[in-house]
Amino acid sequence: MTLARSAFREAWTRRGTDVTAAMARMSCLVVAPHPDDETLGCAVAVMRKRARGTPVTVVIVSDGAKAEPVTLAPDELVEVREAETRAACAALGVGETDVLFLGFPDAELGSSIDAIATRLAEIIRARGPAQILVPASCEGHPDHDATNEAAIRAVASTRFGGQVLEYTVWLWTHWPWTRGYGSRDRSVTRLLVEPVRRLRDCRPLLVDGRGLRERQRHALAEHATQIGRPAGGTAGGTAGGDEDVPVTGPLLATLRSRYEVYVQAGDLRHLDFPRPWREGSAEDGQVDAGAATGSGGPG
Repeated sequence: MTLARSAFREAWTRRGTDVTAAMARMSCLVVAPHPDDETLGCAVAVMRKRARGTPVTVVIVSDGAKAEPVTLAPDELVEVREAETRAACAALGVGETDVLFLGFPDAELGSSIDAIATRLAEIIRARGPAQILVPASCEGHPDHDATNEAAIRAVASTRFGGQVLEYTVWLWTHWPWTRGYGSRDRSVTRLLVEPVRRLRDCRPLLVDGRGLRERQRHALAEHATQIGRPAGGTAGGTAGGDEDVPVTGPLLATLRSRYEVYVQAGDLRHLDFPRPWREGSAEDGQVDAGAATGSGGPG
């Protein structure tokens, strides 16, 4: 399915709108569920903004204590991942005072949505961004979905009048087959009909990543606990190669594609996975068990 997924992504982006210039001009708040999501999902936009001197604040919601692979005691891992995130953000052009850590328990964000929303609302009021970037509502990873919900509640409570966009990380592990990565459903509808529907869901917003992907790879390499080697190190002696990133398979689409992909907040809401804080069920069933427990590795 890897080739098919890449083909569908290419077809979807061909329907998209290039917002690179507008994105670079807008001050923003990046809301990331875990350390490294800011780099996987928003690195290109952040670099574009910082190149113009546009203010960027990055907020990491969880403490990252349950990341895989487990190599350190939880308290130590939290401290190390904070340092890694500061280094990664510095590589993207974001200063230390603009990287904030909320410290909510990793893999448990769904039980703290109101508290997260309150903290985010405080930051929105204090920082006054023109734009807020949040995970897509249908990411499938429970911490990502909870972060989206908390951010949307914060936006509502502050009556934020700026732009809210959703970025994509875990979406690429199951899109355009939207019943969860690893689903055993092999019906004609799922395999052939649903992917065509995904192309028509909405027009994505595109930020041009040309000339910036190698820098993104180096920033991602700063998340050393996620890639199993010292920060800034390389594997196979090739800096910036695929071996320097903590992700494989579908997630690499975020690094190989010409464009970083965003959607208007709520445009993919009809694909949301069932969650305790949502009424009813999403149209496309449950997320796979691997993504539904823990922080699931990177992201």
